[in-house]
Amino acid sequence: MTTWKKAGILFLIVVMGLMAAACGNKAETTTKTDGKSDTKADKKILAVTHAQFRPFEYMSAQGKPEGFDIDIINAIGKELGWQVEVQDTGFDGALEQVKNGKAQVAIAAITIDKKRQQSYAFSDPYFDAKQLIMVPKGSQIKTIQDIKGKKVAVQLSTTGALLAEKILGKGSKDIFQFEDLPSAMDELYNKRVDVVIGDNVPMMEQMAKVSKPGFVTLDDPTIPKESYGILMQKGNDEMVKQVNDALKKIKENGTYDEIYKKYFSQK
Repeated sequence: MTTWKKAGILFLIVVMGLMAAACGNKAETTTKTDGKSDTKADKKILAVTHAQFRPFEYMSAQGKPEGFDIDIINAIGKELGWQVEVQDTGFDGALEQVKNGKAQVAIAAITIDKKRQQSYAFSDPYFDAKQLIMVPKGSQIKTIQDIKGKKVAVQLSTTGALLAEKILGKGSKDIFQFEDLPSAMDELYNKRVDVVIGDNVPMMEQMAKVSKPGFVTLDDPTIPKESYGILMQKGNDEMVKQVNDALKKIKENGTYDEIYKKYFSQK
Protein backbone atom coordinates (compact mmCIF):
# COMPACT_ATOMS: atom_id res chain seq x y z
CA MET A 1 0.00 0.00 0.00
CA THR A 2 1.41 3.40 -0.95
CA THR A 3 2.17 6.05 1.64
CA TRP A 4 -0.49 8.47 0.37
CA LYS A 5 -3.18 5.77 0.57
CA LYS A 6 -2.21 5.01 4.16
CA ALA A 7 -2.42 8.71 5.01
CA GLY A 8 -5.85 8.98 3.38
CA ILE A 9 -7.24 6.04 5.36
CA LEU A 10 -5.84 7.45 8.60
CA PHE A 11 -7.45 10.80 7.87
CA LEU A 12 -10.85 9.15 7.29
CA ILE A 13 -10.58 7.23 10.57
CA VAL A 14 -9.87 10.45 12.49
CA VAL A 15 -12.77 12.32 10.84
CA MET A 16 -15.22 9.47 11.53
CA GLY A 17 -14.10 9.35 15.16
CA LEU A 18 -14.73 13.08 15.60
CA MET A 19 -18.19 12.80 14.00
CA ALA A 20 -19.13 9.93 16.31
CA ALA A 21 -18.05 11.93 19.36
CA ALA A 22 -20.05 14.95 18.20
CA CYS A 23 -23.19 12.82 17.75
CA GLY A 24 -22.73 11.36 21.21
CA ASN A 25 -22.49 14.81 22.78
CA LYS A 26 -25.58 15.98 20.91
CA ALA A 27 -27.55 13.01 22.16
CA GLU A 28 -26.67 13.90 25.75
CA THR A 29 -27.74 17.55 25.53
CA THR A 30 -30.88 17.42 23.37
CA THR A 31 -34.13 17.93 25.28
CA LYS A 32 -36.55 15.04 25.17
CA THR A 33 -39.87 15.72 23.47
CA ASP A 34 -41.89 13.15 25.41
CA GLY A 35 -41.73 15.22 28.60
CA LYS A 36 -40.07 12.40 30.55
CA SER A 37 -37.34 13.32 32.98
CA ASP A 38 -33.67 12.68 32.15
CA THR A 39 -31.09 14.60 34.16
CA LYS A 40 -28.85 15.34 31.16
CA ALA A 41 -31.56 15.74 28.54
CA ASP A 42 -33.63 18.11 30.66
CA LYS A 43 -30.98 20.82 30.92
CA LYS A 44 -33.07 22.73 28.38
CA ILE A 45 -36.61 23.04 29.68
CA LEU A 46 -39.59 24.60 27.93
CA ALA A 47 -42.02 26.18 30.39
CA VAL A 48 -45.32 27.43 28.98
CA THR A 49 -47.63 30.04 30.50
CA HIS A 50 -50.57 32.34 29.80
CA ALA A 51 -49.20 35.84 30.19
CA GLN A 52 -52.53 37.52 30.94
CA PHE A 53 -52.66 37.22 34.72
CA ARG A 54 -50.71 40.02 36.37
CA PRO A 55 -48.72 39.88 38.62
CA PHE A 56 -48.22 36.14 38.13
CA GLU A 57 -47.50 36.28 34.41
CA TYR A 58 -47.69 39.08 31.87
CA MET A 59 -45.77 40.38 28.87
CA SER A 60 -42.95 42.85 29.46
CA ALA A 61 -42.37 45.94 27.33
CA GLN A 62 -39.79 43.84 25.48
CA GLY A 63 -42.42 41.25 24.60
CA LYS A 64 -41.23 38.53 26.98
CA PRO A 65 -43.23 36.77 29.73
CA GLU A 66 -42.40 37.95 33.24
CA GLY A 67 -43.99 37.97 36.69
CA PHE A 68 -44.05 36.03 39.95
CA ASP A 69 -44.53 32.63 38.29
CA ILE A 70 -41.77 33.26 35.78
CA ASP A 71 -39.32 34.17 38.53
CA ILE A 72 -40.33 31.06 40.48
CA ILE A 73 -39.73 28.64 37.58
CA ASN A 74 -36.45 30.34 36.76
CA ALA A 75 -35.33 29.99 40.40
CA ILE A 76 -36.29 26.32 40.35
CA GLY A 77 -34.40 25.89 37.09
CA LYS A 78 -31.33 27.52 38.59
CA GLU A 79 -31.38 25.07 41.50
CA LEU A 80 -31.58 22.14 39.09
CA GLY A 81 -29.07 23.44 36.55
CA TRP A 82 -31.77 23.81 33.88
CA GLN A 83 -31.82 26.37 31.08
CA VAL A 84 -35.47 27.46 31.21
CA GLU A 85 -37.19 28.96 28.19
CA VAL A 86 -40.62 30.46 28.88
CA GLN A 87 -43.21 30.80 26.12
CA ASP A 88 -46.67 32.40 26.20
CA THR A 89 -49.13 29.93 24.66
CA GLY A 90 -52.50 30.73 26.19
CA PHE A 91 -53.94 28.77 29.11
CA ASP A 92 -55.50 25.80 27.31
CA GLY A 93 -52.55 25.71 24.91
CA ALA A 94 -50.13 25.49 27.83
CA LEU A 95 -51.88 22.44 29.26
CA GLU A 96 -52.06 20.77 25.87
CA GLN A 97 -48.35 21.29 25.17
CA VAL A 98 -47.45 19.57 28.43
CA LYS A 99 -49.83 16.71 27.72
CA ASN A 100 -48.33 16.03 24.28
CA GLY A 101 -44.74 16.47 25.46
CA LYS A 102 -43.88 19.65 23.55
CA ALA A 103 -43.28 21.42 26.87
CA GLN A 104 -41.99 19.98 30.13
CA VAL A 105 -43.83 22.26 32.58
CA ALA A 106 -46.65 24.78 32.67
CA ILE A 107 -46.81 27.56 35.25
CA ALA A 108 -49.74 29.94 34.99
CA ALA A 109 -51.42 30.25 38.38
CA ILE A 110 -52.89 26.81 37.70
CA THR A 111 -55.21 25.62 40.44
CA ILE A 112 -54.59 22.09 41.67
CA ASP A 113 -57.90 20.24 41.45
CA LYS A 114 -59.06 16.64 41.22
CA LYS A 115 -60.17 16.93 37.60
CA ARG A 116 -56.79 18.19 36.39
CA GLN A 117 -54.98 15.63 38.51
CA GLN A 118 -56.63 12.91 36.43
CA SER A 119 -54.68 14.10 33.37
CA TYR A 120 -51.60 15.86 34.77
CA ALA A 121 -49.04 15.72 37.55
CA PHE A 122 -48.60 18.69 39.89
CA SER A 123 -45.84 19.97 42.09
CA ASP A 124 -46.44 20.78 45.73
CA PRO A 125 -48.45 24.02 46.12
CA TYR A 126 -46.41 27.20 45.72
CA PHE A 127 -49.17 29.81 46.24
CA ASP A 128 -52.56 29.93 48.01
CA ALA A 129 -55.40 31.90 46.44
CA LYS A 130 -59.09 32.71 46.89
CA GLN A 131 -61.95 33.60 44.56
CA LEU A 132 -63.52 37.02 45.12
CA ILE A 133 -66.84 38.43 43.95
CA MET A 134 -66.69 41.99 42.59
CA VAL A 135 -69.88 44.06 42.47
CA PRO A 136 -70.99 47.71 42.47
CA LYS A 137 -71.58 49.23 45.89
CA GLY A 138 -75.15 48.64 47.00
CA SER A 139 -75.53 45.47 44.94
CA GLN A 140 -77.99 42.86 46.20
CA ILE A 141 -75.34 40.22 45.53
CA LYS A 142 -73.79 39.15 48.84
CA THR A 143 -72.80 35.52 48.25
CA ILE A 144 -71.94 33.29 45.32
CA GLN A 145 -75.49 31.89 45.31
CA ASP A 146 -76.84 35.38 44.64
CA ILE A 147 -75.40 35.40 41.09
CA LYS A 148 -78.40 33.37 39.89
CA GLY A 149 -80.26 35.37 37.27
CA LYS A 150 -77.37 37.87 36.98
CA LYS A 151 -74.89 38.56 34.19
CA VAL A 152 -71.48 37.25 35.27
CA ALA A 153 -68.07 38.08 33.76
CA VAL A 154 -65.11 35.74 34.26
CA GLN A 155 -61.73 34.95 32.77
CA LEU A 156 -61.73 32.03 30.36
CA SER A 157 -60.65 28.61 31.74
CA THR A 158 -60.26 29.82 35.33
CA THR A 159 -61.67 28.66 38.65
CA GLY A 160 -63.99 31.68 38.52
CA ALA A 161 -65.43 30.42 35.24
CA LEU A 162 -65.95 26.94 36.68
CA LEU A 163 -67.61 28.45 39.75
CA ALA A 164 -70.02 30.46 37.60
CA GLU A 165 -70.84 27.35 35.55
CA LYS A 166 -71.51 25.38 38.72
CA ILE A 167 -74.15 27.93 39.80
CA LEU A 168 -75.62 28.98 36.44
CA GLY A 169 -74.95 25.86 34.36
CA LYS A 170 -72.38 25.17 31.67
CA GLY A 171 -73.04 27.18 28.53
CA SER A 172 -75.30 29.64 30.35
CA LYS A 173 -76.10 32.74 28.32
CA ASP A 174 -75.48 34.80 31.47
CA ILE A 175 -71.78 33.84 31.68
CA PHE A 176 -69.45 36.10 29.71
CA GLN A 177 -65.90 34.78 29.40
CA PHE A 178 -62.86 36.90 28.52
CA GLU A 179 -59.24 36.21 27.69
CA ASP A 180 -58.04 38.17 30.71
CA LEU A 181 -59.49 39.38 34.02
CA PRO A 182 -59.11 43.14 33.35
CA SER A 183 -61.40 42.76 30.31
CA ALA A 184 -63.97 40.99 32.47
CA MET A 185 -63.75 43.77 35.04
CA ASP A 186 -64.18 46.42 32.33
CA GLU A 187 -67.57 44.88 31.58
CA LEU A 188 -68.60 45.60 35.16
CA TYR A 189 -67.13 49.10 35.12
CA ASN A 190 -69.16 49.78 31.97
CA LYS A 191 -72.35 48.29 33.50
CA ARG A 192 -72.67 45.52 30.93
CA VAL A 193 -72.60 42.78 33.60
CA ASP A 194 -73.68 42.60 37.24
CA VAL A 195 -70.75 40.79 38.82
CA VAL A 196 -67.20 39.52 38.23
CA ILE A 197 -65.68 36.38 39.79
CA GLY A 198 -61.90 36.10 39.85
CA ASP A 199 -58.72 35.29 41.76
CA ASN A 200 -58.10 37.66 44.66
CA VAL A 201 -54.57 38.88 43.83
CA PRO A 202 -55.00 39.92 40.17
CA MET A 203 -58.46 41.34 40.91
CA MET A 204 -57.22 43.53 43.75
CA GLU A 205 -54.20 44.66 41.72
CA GLN A 206 -56.38 45.67 38.78
CA MET A 207 -58.78 47.54 41.04
CA ALA A 208 -55.87 49.47 42.55
CA LYS A 209 -54.50 50.20 39.09
CA VAL A 210 -57.79 51.46 37.65
CA SER A 211 -58.87 53.12 40.91
CA LYS A 212 -62.53 53.54 40.03
CA PRO A 213 -64.77 54.31 43.02
CA GLY A 214 -68.11 52.60 43.56
CA PHE A 215 -67.01 48.95 43.45
CA VAL A 216 -66.30 46.43 46.21
CA THR A 217 -65.11 42.84 46.56
CA LEU A 218 -66.84 40.16 48.61
CA ASP A 219 -65.11 37.19 50.22
CA ASP A 220 -67.73 34.45 50.45
CA PRO A 221 -66.59 31.93 53.10
CA THR A 222 -68.46 29.16 51.30
CA ILE A 223 -66.02 29.40 48.37
CA PRO A 224 -63.08 27.09 49.17
CA LYS A 225 -59.51 28.34 49.06
CA GLU A 226 -57.27 26.96 46.33
CA SER A 227 -53.57 26.36 45.68
CA TYR A 228 -51.48 26.89 42.56
CA GLY A 229 -49.10 24.18 41.40
CA ILE A 230 -46.57 23.66 38.61
CA LEU A 231 -48.10 21.31 36.05
CA MET A 232 -46.16 18.44 34.44
CA GLN A 233 -46.84 15.36 32.37
CA LYS A 234 -48.70 12.65 34.28
CA GLY A 235 -46.44 9.77 35.24
CA ASN A 236 -43.26 11.84 35.19
CA ASP A 237 -42.52 11.11 38.84
CA GLU A 238 -38.81 11.90 38.57
CA MET A 239 -39.40 15.42 37.30
CA VAL A 240 -42.09 16.02 39.93
CA LYS A 241 -39.59 15.03 42.62
CA GLN A 242 -36.90 17.29 41.15
CA VAL A 243 -39.26 20.26 41.01
CA ASN A 244 -40.55 19.65 44.54
CA ASP A 245 -37.02 19.35 45.93
CA ALA A 246 -35.99 22.59 44.22
CA LEU A 247 -39.17 24.37 45.36
CA LYS A 248 -38.42 23.31 48.93
CA LYS A 249 -34.86 24.61 48.61
CA ILE A 250 -35.85 28.06 47.35
CA LYS A 251 -38.32 28.34 50.23
CA GLU A 252 -35.63 27.37 52.74
CA ASN A 253 -32.84 29.57 51.37
CA GLY A 254 -34.93 32.74 51.17
CA THR A 255 -35.21 32.95 47.37
CA TYR A 256 -38.98 32.39 47.42
CA ASP A 257 -39.47 35.19 49.98
CA GLU A 258 -37.36 37.58 47.89
CA ILE A 259 -39.48 36.88 44.82
CA TYR A 260 -42.69 37.19 46.86
CA LYS A 261 -41.70 40.61 48.23
CA LYS A 262 -40.95 41.78 44.69
CA TYR A 263 -44.59 41.31 43.64
CA PHE A 264 -46.68 41.36 46.84
CA SER A 265 -46.73 43.75 49.78
CA GLN A 266 -47.54 41.18 52.46
CA LYS A 267 -47.73 37.43 52.94
